[in-house]
Amino acid sequence: MPVEILVIPLIVALACALPIGALARPLAVLGGLIVAADAAAGLWLGYGVSSPMDPAIGSILGADGFSGAMLVLTGVLFATGAAASTGVRSPRGYFALWSLLQVTVSGVFLARDLVLFFIFWEAMLVPLALLMWLWGGADRRAATFRFVLYTMTGSALFLIGIIALGVGAGTFSIPALAGYRLSEGSQIAFAVLFLAAFAVKLPLFPFHGWLPRAYAAAPLPVALVLSGIVAKTAVYGIARICVPLFPLGMSDLAPGLVALAAVGTLYGALLATRQCDTRGLIAFSSLSHLNLIGLAAVLGTVEAARAVIVASVSHGLVVAALFLLAGMLASRTGSSAFATGGLAARAPVLAMFTTFAIVAAIGVPGTSGFAGEFLVLASAYVRFPGAGLVATLVVIVAAVYGVRFLRATFFGAGAARGDDLSRRERAILIPLFVLILVVGLAPWTLTDSVRLVTAQTAELHR
Repeated sequence: MPVEILVIPLIVALACALPIGALARPLAVLGGLIVAADAAAGLWLGYGVSSPMDPAIGSILGADGFSGAMLVLTGVLFATGAAASTGVRSPRGYFALWSLLQVTVSGVFLARDLVLFFIFWEAMLVPLALLMWLWGGADRRAATFRFVLYTMTGSALFLIGIIALGVGAGTFSIPALAGYRLSEGSQIAFAVLFLAAFAVKLPLFPFHGWLPRAYAAAPLPVALVLSGIVAKTAVYGIARICVPLFPLGMSDLAPGLVALAAVGTLYGALLATRQCDTRGLIAFSSLSHLNLIGLAAVLGTVEAARAVIVASVSHGLVVAALFLLAGMLASRTGSSAFATGGLAARAPVLAMFTTFAIVAAIGVPGTSGFAGEFLVLASAYVRFPGAGLVATLVVIVAAVYGVRFLRATFFGAGAARGDDLSRRERAILIPLFVLILVVGLAPWTLTDSVRLVTAQTAELHR
């Protein structure tokens, strides 16, 4: 299973580089769907409760329930983003880089060796930066430079930590390192070095300086995967590397990290209320939700690990729907500003779909947003009730910016223009909404598949 998840998008990338013209986008969509189906089959067959190692690969690559859930999300979002990538310049180069990005993201979730993890982690930056630089908006160069600078600074510290840990332990195998004994002080030092990379990529407050400009300048599908799944590689790194390898260090750092995440959750939501641009709203709303997920990731408990999985999948699906709808709104109004008004009368289906996406982002019961937020907040209250209370306030603030956006965009006396959603647009959105409902109504479809993995790797506070 690990090999084909990497080989399939790699073959697609090579095929897209050939003079195949209009076939590049369908191939990229197909590559994402095959990866999602393969990973979903693995979850269904229960590799999350068996040995995570593939005998043919040894300890280098492997998948379990946690990484399997992230791989399903990876395939879904890359297929969705490819389907939404219409009318791009130089489609061969674009979709080749797109599929290469999928390879690197999948590699992060499959790596069971720190050196291989770092290789995939750094390799993500190349196609991602090129997609932003070559196909982004007016501010693409400054935004890309800032993103690369932030990321490489964190990665340099990460590399120092990997080399020092691997040389000292005599192995770079992640499962083997979980049993390596380190003093409490050493665990703190290594946890800080590793978190330097993960906190920036997430991004954890206050390391978010690159986020608003990157989300605004990147092509819409690239912004979709950047927020929906690339950020989850950092969550995965915290939950599956920092917590199991440095339990005492993460326990000592947890109060400060939880405080930063709680502040970031509320800070991002408050800034979202000040936005008059759809992408800006999504950027700061996403910052808020990512910090909420990060709060759970650093807790190191079984309940928090399960919350991380549900919240991560939920956020990926919801933010993908929001970015797609933002593009559909901009194509009809001619602007990303949402103070246009009156659009509901002209495009009722668009208004309905957007309302559903906002409701899911707010966290209304029955949607995946509620399931993820509830599990995160419940796990936070157990360890840090004060931080949990601060993070809970985001529900109120989210309702404010959500209602404000819907009212300004779809109601009022503005000049309504633009047609309703086409069949192709509905076909892209509907699968996301179905998955949002499935996760919201049956979150155990995710948590049950990883129950033994979380019990074995995430129990930090006993």
